[in-house]
Amino acid sequence: MSRGRAAALALAVWVLAGGCVYYPKVTDIGGVRLLPTKGRVVREGGGAVFYADIDSTGKYGDVLLRAETPIARRAQLVDAAGAPLERLPVPGATLVRLTPGAPRVVLAELTRALTPGEVVIVTLVFQKAGAIGVIAPVE
Repeated sequence: MSRGRAAALALAVWVLAGGCVYYPKVTDIGGVRLLPTKGRVVREGGGAVFYADIDSTGKYGDVLLRAETPIARRAQLVDAAGAPLERLPVPGATLVRLTPGAPRVVLAELTRALTPGEVVIVTLVFQKAGAIGVIAPVE
């Protein structure tokens, strides 16, 4: 085989092999991936309630342990009935909603008055992912 043909054959094999590359996704190799969105704080009586969507796109789940914010001395994770929750499981590849009539975060002992339209940050603390801040407008 001539040198030119050998080089052409090697180039063709290299080009074909380059097209066979597989790039795995997070769900293929595992891991935890959380994206909290649609955060909002709703004033309620002398306190407020924090709502958000937690989009878990990883293969493995995580657990929401607590919430923190500088606008409240106490941020309590509660269930649909309003009873305190120690932890909220967030399974992999699901959407968990913190909404009225579902688990949510109650903010008590506010450190200042909240004005509609202002933006605050609520930090959600997860067992594996750690702390993730959520930007939330006040309603």
